[in-house]
Order: sequence, then C-alpha cells, then structure tokens
Amino acid sequence: MTTSMVMASSHKIFLLFFFITFLLFPNTQAQYYVSHICYSNQTFAANSTFQSDRTKLLSSLASNNAIDFYNAIVSSGGDTVYGLFMCRGDVNLTTCHQCVVVATQRLPSDCPVSKEAIIWYEECFLRYSDRSFFSTIDTRPRYGLRNIDNVSNPASFMRTLYDIMNKTADEAAKPAVGEKKYASTARGEIVPFRTVFCLAQCTPNLSPSDCRWCLSGAIGDLNWCCNGSEGGRVLYPSCNVRYEFYPFYLLEAPAPTPTLAIVPLPGSQGKALT
Repeated sequence: MTTSMVMASSHKIFLLFFFITFLLFPNTQAQYYVSHICYSNQTFAANSTFQSDRTKLLSSLASNNAIDFYNAIVSSGGDTVYGLFMCRGDVNLTTCHQCVVVATQRLPSDCPVSKEAIIWYEECFLRYSDRSFFSTIDTRPRYGLRNIDNVSNPASFMRTLYDIMNKTADEAAKPAVGEKKYASTARGEIVPFRTVFCLAQCTPNLSPSDCRWCLSGAIGDLNWCCNGSEGGRVLYPSCNVRYEFYPFYLLEAPAPTPTLAIVPLPGSQGKALT
C-alpha cells in the first residue's frame, strides 16, 4: 500500500470516527483553529500606547460571556483600536465565550505588531483594527478552505450547490426580527444517498442588503477555492459561507455545557488571497 493510499485511508477513518462521535454525542463541540491573517501594511512599536490599547480591547472582548456578538472601541488619546467578535449562529454562549477567550490569547502572539488582524475558529472569529469598520462590508482579506476529496460530477454539483447556497443566503440576510443573520440548510439528493449541509452568516451590524451583497461575493468565491470539492468555505471579515457532506453545525438547539477539545482540522487545504 502506497503512502498516499495510507493517508487517504486514515483520513476516511478519522472522518468516520468524527461522524459517529457527532451522532452519539451531539452536544459535544470540538474547537478547531482555522486561520489568521496579519495585515502587514501598518505596524506599531513594542510597548506603545497602541499595544496597551489593543490589550485592553482584547480583554474587553474576552470578558463578554453573555452575548455571541460584541464590538468595542479603546482609545487613550493616540490611535483608536476597534474590535469585535462573532460566534457561529448555532453555538451556545458557553462555547462562544471559550472560543473568544482562546482567540484573544492567540492573536497577539500570531500578529505581535500588526495594527490590524483577524483570526478564525470553527466556532467564532475575532478581529481588530486601527480603522473603524463597524457596519461596513469588508470582503478582503478572504480565506478559502476546501475538503481534499472531490465529487464525481463537479459541474452539475456546483450548479445545484449555488442554488442551495443562494437560498440559504437569502434566509440569512432577512431574518425575523431579533434573530441572527444566520441560516443553515440540509438537503438530500444533490449527490445520490448523501445530504449536503450549508451555512451562511453575516455580522449583525450589516443591513440586510449589505449582508446579501457580502454573501453573494462569498458564494461566487466558492469556485475560486472549492470547485468540485466535497466541502469548502469562504471566510470574509464581514460574512462567511460553508458546505459539507456532514453536519458541521448543530441541527438542534445547543446544550448549555458542551465539552471542548482542541484538535487539528483534518483533510483540508486552505489558501488566502488579500
């Protein structure tokens, strides 16, 4: 058996184990780090006022454990630091808070002197900047992540997938009053005997039209990152879309006390384009 065959076999065994675990323990969530991007066009000096303000901002974000979206501003007379976090729409507040805390601890190490940065996890994302970005659409930098396995009929699959994703985006962009700009869809028969699970979400401070515009761009970029793949996602700072052939989101309301485990993301390939 060749090395590539062994790797493929191991990957399929892991996914089978993951799926069985999900079915047996539906309230257990694994915390996956996805990616981060440090903007390199502006930096700050060590021990500067901006560094102190960033520390205060991240502490403020990490301390909010009663909501799944929060934005904050910190200014000490010099540069202003803007920041926010958002959790995936199905994630409960306990999981959300733990994800945000981990993100605030990791991002300063990954981007030690960047005046702007963003980090994505499965359950949440967090960003900060020296410019005001609240209520604006940011589609760059973008990050794409694809499953390493491909479908047998890519052209037909992608046509149907776009239709499902656009309907999911329509629902996410126009939620009921008081609801999140988040939607998920499960649909069978796109591939025989299999169900595709789709998700679309915007930051809640976007207007419905801005949310839909953002999601349209992300759906269009599925061709850039994930054409013909069995799973993929496009992450923007203001919105994101994803599809898989397994239930990566909770199909029912989450339990209040999940079990977390930090594990590597299996069977995927990612790329960023600023």
